[in-house]
Amino acid sequence: MMDRLKNLCICSALVVLFLALSFSSAQAAEMPLVRIAQAAFNEKMLALWIGVEQGFFRKHGVNVEVINIRTGPQTMAAMASGDIQVAYTIPGSILNAAVGGMDVAFFGGIVNRADGDFVTAPGIRRAEDLRGKKLGVQSIGGGVWSLAMLALEHLGLEPARDKILVLVLGDQSVLTQAMATGRIDAAYLGYTFSTLLKEKGFPVLLDIGRSPIPYQGLALAARRSYLKQNPQILDSILRGALESVAFIYNPANKDVALKSLAKNLRLTSSKEAESGYEVLQWLYSLDIRPNLKGIQNMQRLLAVTNPRVATVKAEDVVYDAAVDRVQKSAFYEELVTRTKK
Repeated sequence: MMDRLKNLCICSALVVLFLALSFSSAQAAEMPLVRIAQAAFNEKMLALWIGVEQGFFRKHGVNVEVINIRTGPQTMAAMASGDIQVAYTIPGSILNAAVGGMDVAFFGGIVNRADGDFVTAPGIRRAEDLRGKKLGVQSIGGGVWSLAMLALEHLGLEPARDKILVLVLGDQSVLTQAMATGRIDAAYLGYTFSTLLKEKGFPVLLDIGRSPIPYQGLALAARRSYLKQNPQILDSILRGALESVAFIYNPANKDVALKSLAKNLRLTSSKEAESGYEVLQWLYSLDIRPNLKGIQNMQRLLAVTNPRVATVKAEDVVYDAAVDRVQKSAFYEELVTRTKK
């Protein structure tokens, strides 16, 4: 009798577990799947990583997958084919896609200002010392290239005139290694990677984040047809991203944020992520409206390599409707109030 009762209890527990899992699977199936592609590999990705890991996107009704794609052009190609729905990218990718006839626009700015360090080899302490040297970038027209070019411009340098050889090598981890081995003499790096070099004696010629350079960094973008047809999905993505930013702001969540950075950036320890975490405290903002002046500044820069970029109206690559809706909501007001405390 006792054995029969025990077996009945076990069976009942299994049935309850099965029903719970089935309900959870059904809920997941009902959520729209959104693949967000990105070509960045630095601390600025944390808002998306935290949004997925802490379940903020799912909380607001969307199942987000973050897909790593090597370059901006490849990201745009994936969007054109329908393999991804949203890109976490920079103005260069969007403006070049618009030149090619793709109707795409930013709907949420996560990083609306410049940041990072322009790092040089030991012994290079002045701008003029860079003449005739090698500069490493991830891709021509990409975010690393854009910030490197803005840094050179701010320092009064011009690659062609000053015979600065621009080498396409890879992402920031690759550039950091290339600097460490002496393969290149300068590179733009986010604060997490620049700290690794500063600790080894590499000087910073310019802290771009402290320079008055109008800039639009990483932002969320999609095709206009998708933007118009999926207002609820856009709202869910923005709400999830905003909750992630608020989570990162909260000192109580620092250890979780550091572990996420260390894991996703493949660092050897959470300590190496400290500088990246600290910069996100001022780099991120709850004002996620894309920076039009920053986009126009990038357009000016990109037009040097592709004059057709100048024919695009910067206003046409910004879609404000989603931000307008979210910022007028009670959710946004409560989040801003809670974050200020």
